[in-house]
Amino acid sequence: MNAAAAAVRMPIAIGILATIALSLGGATPVAHATGTDDFLTQVRANGIGVNAPDGALIEDAKEVCAMLDYQEAAYQYLTQHSGLDRNQSALFISASVTYFCPQFAPR
Repeated sequence: MNAAAAAVRMPIAIGILATIALSLGGATPVAHATGTDDFLTQVRANGIGVNAPDGALIEDAKEVCAMLDYQEAAYQYLTQHSGLDRNQSALFISASVTYFCPQFAPR
């Protein structure tokens, strides 16, 4: 076998081996969304915190949970101080409860 033929066969062999490895499950698994990702997707899809860092939205959600834990009026606070409208405030509280403090969800 000459050098030119070997140079052509080597990439083909590597391609075949890679195809076999991928078909046998050797590929990196696809990451699954977490509750936090779902929360961020839900609130941003409704125009909340579109330009805010993820950490800030998560902290705000945890603050909502703390307000509920202390029986404070989270809805009233959000509508008056956050710049969110009524619907956005209600959605943010609902998403916060769903993903960060489900113990406050209605039963």
